Amino acid sequence: LKAIDLFIQKNKIKFNTFFDPFSGTGCVAEYFNKENNSIVANDLLFSNYVFLKTFLNIKKTDDNKIKKIITKFNKIKSLKENYFSKNYGNKFFTMNNARLIGTIREKIEKISITKDEKFILLTSLIYAIDKIANTVGHYDAYIKKLDKLSSLELNAPLIETERNKNNKVYNEDANKLADIITADMTYIDPPYNSRQYSDTYHLLENLAEWKKPPLRGKANKMNRDHIKSEYCLK
Repeated sequence: LKAIDLFIQKNKIKFNTFFDPFSGTGCVAEYFNKENNSIVANDLLFSNYVFLKTFLNIKKTDDNKIKKIITKFNKIKSLKENYFSKNYGNKFFTMNNARLIGTIREKIEKISITKDEKFILLTSLIYAIDKIANTVGHYDAYIKKLDKLSSLELNAPLIETERNKNNKVYNEDANKLADIITADMTYIDPPYNSRQYSDTYHLLENLAEWKKPPLRGKANKMNRDHIKSEYCLK
């Protein structure tokens, strides 16, 4: 990030609109998200779009409401078998954590909240599960012996809403989006090898979308044809 910023400063590049068509979780877009800038961020994965919406696009939040909901989620004790625990319990997570994740995800779908509040709660949940996942940082496989035994704990994301007033966020094919976006600066960082991000982060995508598709294979992956990137080439 500092290297990108230094390049901009050395070349005395002035910009108001910053376009990041392959944003991922939004690190670069977030770095340049200043009050006077307009950030246009995009990613093909819906789970990444959830983060982009939360941190770069929400302009007003009811912090007390969010904190109350998260406090209730963290106090949940009664757990039943669910879609998430059946597929990921005792694999990517302990069975208890998997049941809790599925229970909370179902509650997010059913409670009375705005679209923005839903994005915030999904971000809180996904960030929380990534800390206790029985993996080495991705979901292409899990460690055979469960070694992440910590309990799930959600926290409220820190959202600097005053910076987001001019921003736009998309969940599109970058090539199609490039035809309609005008920007002073574009930062292009597409996938650079044959490994598909949807293969690695399928579990997060499944949790974010919550369409409960059939899964297959040892890692219990869903069909990912609709989120395969044409940039993932050898």
